[in-house]
Amino acid sequence: MVETLVVLGGGAAGMSAASRARRIRPDLKITVIEETKMVSHAPCGIPYYIEGLFDNESLFMTYTPSFFETERKIEVMINTAVKDVDLSRREVKLDSGKLLEYDWLVISMGAKPKRIPNVNWERVFYIHHPAQAQHIRKELWSMNRIAIIGGGILGVEVAEALTTIGKKVLLIHRGNQVLNKMLDQDMGEIVTNMIKQDVELHLNEEVEEINEGTIVTDKGKYDVDGVVLALGVFPNVALFQNQLEIGKTGAIKTKPTMQTSISHVYAAGDIAETKHIVSGGEVWMPFAPVANKMGFVAGSNIGGKETLFPGTVGNMITKYKDMFIGKVGLNESEAIKSGLRPISATIKAKSRARYYPGAKDIYVKLIADETQRRIIGGQIIGGEEVLGRLDAVSIAISKRTTIEEMFFAELGYLPAISQVWDPLTVAVRQLLKA
Repeated sequence: MVETLVVLGGGAAGMSAASRARRIRPDLKITVIEETKMVSHAPCGIPYYIEGLFDNESLFMTYTPSFFETERKIEVMINTAVKDVDLSRREVKLDSGKLLEYDWLVISMGAKPKRIPNVNWERVFYIHHPAQAQHIRKELWSMNRIAIIGGGILGVEVAEALTTIGKKVLLIHRGNQVLNKMLDQDMGEIVTNMIKQDVELHLNEEVEEINEGTIVTDKGKYDVDGVVLALGVFPNVALFQNQLEIGKTGAIKTKPTMQTSISHVYAAGDIAETKHIVSGGEVWMPFAPVANKMGFVAGSNIGGKETLFPGTVGNMITKYKDMFIGKVGLNESEAIKSGLRPISATIKAKSRARYYPGAKDIYVKLIADETQRRIIGGQIIGGEEVLGRLDAVSIAISKRTTIEEMFFAELGYLPAISQVWDPLTVAVRQLLKA
């Protein structure tokens, strides 16, 4: 009898799980259920689509549904919603009324955008899925003065997109700086001051209601042509609240195999909880690289090849205009909450040798645990060569590298892209004094 795998959600985690299982088990019947018309899609591209950097919607997808059908022999049911799931009976009920039975189930239904009450206007947009990107871009392009609610990564990226195409943007954020959940205050202020040059920024301000053309906050009223809500997301676990163990983060609790509290049911991606490699605590990291690897692990284990997901260090990066902004590991407040004793060093340097033209500013903050003397976090802001340095810190954190080991790590040197004392090494040298 042919065994069946059903995957709920055709995003990064779902298609990664289905593809990996197919590679190991060519005999497995695999069906993916996707609510929209897109699979293996890239929501991270939406701000750049709004900016007009590309026009072809198909570029949001790494592979098309037909590719998976013909090349990987995976049945893909697009524009199909899941109405109910009965885990005890191993049944998935679709909106059409059709029932699917399975031997294995991967839940990769992602997350949903956070909403606010008291919204009474059709010009309020939630940027979340590429399937809605075309409509949202058309609407936003027709407006002049646009408000963004939320100063996290998405809010910053949409602000960049809209100001670049000439829109007047005001950003309302309840934190005292943008990216306040990502960056420590000293680093966050650098980004905040940069954004202030282009954006009407309202910090420490809470939105109370949005009526037609007017936003009401606890500090004032603002007239706008449209609103983008960028308040973050939450795990889409509604169908499983009473059937699976839900973790402290609100996402589905998983084992390192990506199994849930039911052994034949796996969860991966933005719906799944994992552990933080530094703190050891439960975390929820709704980012594409994590989702892809979770899906890979789930598919491997379903296929019979034991693989473990080690957890995450939370490597995240964004940009605003000419500055790249990255963070990995714990920031200082997160380290304190985790019971660690953080020490830190923050430096400002140039990205190139002093004689090589075009050097840009780069800010590096490294955080270590005073007791164990190991690197536990890093934040980097700069005009170039940020990602490579951030990834170096990411690996150092994952491997529990000490301050001394990090100092003696041999980093490459080329005058056109670095200095002989790399900014990372300079920051570590400051930690050595601690």
